[in-house]
Amino acid sequence: MNHEPLADKRLRHQLSVQMQQITRVLNHHHVPASVEGGEVRPQQISFDIQTQLAAGLERVRGLKDDLVNALGVGDVAVVREEGQWRLRVGRPDDAPVPLLRLLASLPDVPPLTAAAGMADSGQPVLLRFGANRIKNVLIAGEPGAGKTTLLRSIAAGLALTNRQSALQLLVMDSRGLDDAPNGAPHPLRPLGYLPHVLTDPTGSVAACADIVHFLAEEMEYRRRERLQWPRIVALIDHVVTLVDEAGGTTQHDLLRLLQYGAAAGIHLVMATDQAEAPFLMDRTLRVGVSARLVGRLGDTAAARKVAGMALDGAPGLGGRGDFFAVVGSEATYFQGAYISDYDLHMELSKMAAARPRLLAQPYSPRPRLEREAQTDTKTFRWRDGVVDIDDDVDTDGKDK
Repeated sequence: MNHEPLADKRLRHQLSVQMQQITRVLNHHHVPASVEGGEVRPQQISFDIQTQLAAGLERVRGLKDDLVNALGVGDVAVVREEGQWRLRVGRPDDAPVPLLRLLASLPDVPPLTAAAGMADSGQPVLLRFGANRIKNVLIAGEPGAGKTTLLRSIAAGLALTNRQSALQLLVMDSRGLDDAPNGAPHPLRPLGYLPHVLTDPTGSVAACADIVHFLAEEMEYRRRERLQWPRIVALIDHVVTLVDEAGGTTQHDLLRLLQYGAAAGIHLVMATDQAEAPFLMDRTLRVGVSARLVGRLGDTAAARKVAGMALDGAPGLGGRGDFFAVVGSEATYFQGAYISDYDLHMELSKMAAARPRLLAQPYSPRPRLEREAQTDTKTFRWRDGVVDIDDDVDTDGKDK
């Protein structure tokens, strides 16, 4: 059994992927250079560049934009340190609540339960879907509040802790799944590689409307046949845009799903940045939504409307994952969970290698979630496609 700490697994996987990304860019442009290792420091990663030609270094410098886009970072630089040419890549701060560490801290995750984040008390915020539990979820907040990131974490967390035979997912964004200007993929697009996802993530209004109608018909079939399995969780970003642009049939289908879907094993997780839209005030929606996750909103009145109760702290939320979870008459502040592209890729790789593929990966229990400090300097080498990490170096770069 591999007892390598989760932090080291995540770092090792990130380094491996980044080195492959750098190598792919260099090979694509026929640059006579390679990456063989480097150092990991708290704020940056320095990759060793090996080349016999000065022109190779100049060409690496000229590929700055390509490397930034490939690595998904803010900046890169070619520098000379201690006689070695290195490609320096910024290392962002770890998210306050990384999803993988949150799941690892839980001794047991009940079936059909999404780990949404961590409350101020240190307790996890869990959404357990079921006809008599959480039927449907509404996420609301301004742009930048963290709604799409939370949708992604909910989907990934469900997939990592449930068999495909018990849970299936649908992912939609009615405003499209276009890549960011810097080339980074839409946050929901990588979810299409999860084996639980029934179809590729959908980004057009017409296609989203078709899927919603399919769900409504599936619900009616299940009600007639008294079926509930496998459970289906449909994640819909910008749901108000979908209703406004797709028309009355889609709104009718959604309201029917909100009213009767949970009893047939179909649950909706909807997100919107239009907290005061008439669709959200519909009585069927307000009854059918069991949990409201309210992020940063412009004013107290908007927060009150979407939450169904006063949330005095809502205008003061900082965005980027700050939410209130409103269930019944209780409101709990929490920080939303986050899964990076590297962590998601690592888990997808494990799923692809697992036999049988339908099994999610188990996690070793931890007593509580503690922040992983980025303090030590680690050296690493790239040998035969594997990253070897050596942490027997202190922050001054000297052997311990």
